[in-house]
Amino acid sequence: MIGVKTENGLPVLPPIGVLDELLDDIQLKIFQYCNKIEPRYIPKIEIVEYQGVNLVYLKCAAGDVGPYQAPVDVYSKKEAGKEQDRTMKYWIRPASLTVEAKQSEVAELFEKFATIPFVDRINSRASMEHIRRGYLEDFIRESNSSLIEELNVRSLEDLLVSEEVAEEKDEGIAIKNIGLLMFGERPDKLIAGSKIELVRFHDKEAEASDFTEKTFYGPIWKQVRDALDYIKTTVIEEKVIKVDGRAEADRFFNYPYNALEEALVNAVLHKNYKEDVPVEIRIYLDQIQIINFPGPDYYIDKEKFAAGKVRARRYRNPKIGEFFKEIDLSEKKSTGISKILRELKRNSSPMPEFETDADRTYMITTIRIHERFEIENKNFGQKNDRSLTEVLTEVLTKKNYDKVLPILKYLDKNGKITPQVAEMVIKKSKSTTYRYLTMLVETGYVEVSGNTNNAVYKLSKG
Repeated sequence: MIGVKTENGLPVLPPIGVLDELLDDIQLKIFQYCNKIEPRYIPKIEIVEYQGVNLVYLKCAAGDVGPYQAPVDVYSKKEAGKEQDRTMKYWIRPASLTVEAKQSEVAELFEKFATIPFVDRINSRASMEHIRRGYLEDFIRESNSSLIEELNVRSLEDLLVSEEVAEEKDEGIAIKNIGLLMFGERPDKLIAGSKIELVRFHDKEAEASDFTEKTFYGPIWKQVRDALDYIKTTVIEEKVIKVDGRAEADRFFNYPYNALEEALVNAVLHKNYKEDVPVEIRIYLDQIQIINFPGPDYYIDKEKFAAGKVRARRYRNPKIGEFFKEIDLSEKKSTGISKILRELKRNSSPMPEFETDADRTYMITTIRIHERFEIENKNFGQKNDRSLTEVLTEVLTKKNYDKVLPILKYLDKNGKITPQVAEMVIKKSKSTTYRYLTMLVETGYVEVSGNTNNAVYKLSKG
């Protein structure tokens, strides 16, 4: 960001900005400097007005034709009788430092760029019909992008190109895999493993037939949030215990939400999307497992990884990390494991377990239930002891509960309901009825069978 002073690595506000008459000159110089990079690399340059001043915003997305070299001497001018040093070298940026890459690191760079990362590749089967503009607009608004002001005047194709998830070709717009993953209606139809599968066991025996299955589709960032909302609504519980002689009670959760959030984000962020294997969430009575494929890279020491002391030298899906960071799903600073440890410790929960094999083909993150929660008293086995309406007063907000109450009463009495009957019961439109029924399914207490035309909603077996 050009036009903002920094002090100890933090921005000094209000920004001083860039004078109008300097904007063109700065952009010209940026192009001149970038022309010294081999292969040529040009970042995305944008003029942003912020707090009444102009700023020059550079977005340097990962390139796909590197590794890149730059001169040792970039800035100094050529002096009389002295040649400017045009020695070209490879550079890397660990933390906030720019340093020359060592021989082993140069080898890694060449290995990285030997093939274009899967998420950056053009998907030849993708078309504009696979992209949902609503998801893209929601993302742009949430990320507070400067594109917000242009949503009403820019075409979907223009927005995709601006977000660097599609390219303009002679034959039209070519959509990248990252475009499908971030803004696709059903990316799993073209990238088979891009979904989250959840299984929740309602019995002490994991092999028992009493379980609930749920699959989350849509953009991967929405999958993460939908899965977390489901867990937050139906699994996470808080316990308050009054301590004699102390004014403050002990408050803790069976599972700390922030730790689960970080574990799931890590799984989605580091998954290999070339593999036809989804991210899995397995919820047992005493633990939650999050599984992704493959496991951590070979250079990562298992013990240091489990202790949260690893700093990644490279990321499997940097583009996904950049997008997740824009909506605060990821910090992209290799702090995921340490955050999980911190949140579990804060909740006085058992430390997590990280399991992988010698070939690093998978990764299982296990988060165990808080020791002071009694498994026997959990609601898993209580659904049939209380009416559905009674149970869902604790799960849904009052506003949503009032909306679906007529359907709940019908289900409590009859055990099942069709969309057609539900539409008559609540006297709402077909789309509104479907939304209410979906809300009930997402609680885990109602399940659906059949296809759209002959769907039947009934009480969950659990």
